[in-house]
Amino acid sequence: MRLALRGDNTLERAALRANLVPTPAAEAWGGMAASGVLVAAVRTGVVARLASAPARTEDIARDLCLAPTPTRLLVDCLIAAGHARRARDGTVRLARRDRRWLDPESEVGVARFVNACGDYFDWWRDLDRLIETGASVEHHERAPDDPYWRRYVLGQLDLARLSAPEVARRLVLPSGAGSVLDVGGGHGWYSATLCRRHAALTATVLDLPGSVRVGREVIEAAGLAHRVTFAEGDARFAEFPEGQDAVLCFNLLHHLTESEIPALLARAAKALKPGGTLAVLDAFADPPRPARLRGRARANAAATHLALFVRLTSGSTVHTPAELQSWLRGAGFDPARRVRSARIPGLALYQACKSW
Repeated sequence: MRLALRGDNTLERAALRANLVPTPAAEAWGGMAASGVLVAAVRTGVVARLASAPARTEDIARDLCLAPTPTRLLVDCLIAAGHARRARDGTVRLARRDRRWLDPESEVGVARFVNACGDYFDWWRDLDRLIETGASVEHHERAPDDPYWRRYVLGQLDLARLSAPEVARRLVLPSGAGSVLDVGGGHGWYSATLCRRHAALTATVLDLPGSVRVGREVIEAAGLAHRVTFAEGDARFAEFPEGQDAVLCFNLLHHLTESEIPALLARAAKALKPGGTLAVLDAFADPPRPARLRGRARANAAATHLALFVRLTSGSTVHTPAELQSWLRGAGFDPARRVRSARIPGLALYQACKSW
């Protein structure tokens, strides 16, 4: 999947095909504008207002105490991008397709993730510094009471709600499993979904203090605080409680370096009972192509951009499935089995068993 410029009419499409359009300029300016409009529309409450009922732009500005002219321009941009529609009577409503994803009342909405993406602007601005010096942003080092954690964890929760039911259904736990350790589990939603599926299961979520603060609130609101508990700790160094039937490492490994992962997997193996399960859900890099095929096809745009983003924000990268298998073997696990699913595009779920 990749973003692309598309002409609105025959002339524009012909100009693009003939390479008469300075596409790099359009991409550099348009990408920021499109993201900025969407983030601002969520953060100011405009999206939520449009989702609640059709309204005129002047009424939106009045109801939300916003500046009238910029609000009108923002709504015009939402309409131009297809996120909203204007009726003949002048009222504006959220587009039907976007209601599924941006309505705060939607069970699969991602508005909080869009909100969290506003933090990324400053990070991308420092990309040239990363290229020049190799210094990453290290956003995980913020103070526990930084408002960033709420934006980040709730944004990740929005994405987790899309895949958690499928993961819980496909993940095979040992017979009679009673305990799971969710390393770096943040919001705890994967653990909560597993506990709902397995009546005897309880979970412990280990994460940084800022994540744990928000995660506890999420689980308490879900009524599962008696089955999903939290422990503060850095996954890179913390000792894991032993006697676990399963250990989850979801969306974690890409934050860790090649030197940190083997030690973490060794601690996961130590924490598991014989026959216990390790589950890894993450984005992985495309395997290297044979020399004869290089240059014949574009690399996966999402994977390559994610690799750079991870380097920028964590000093790490996305890893290959072969590297994961090698690290698992070194930690004493049986070969991992990949669980395929169309419900978690961009991510791969691997499951490995501790046989000793």
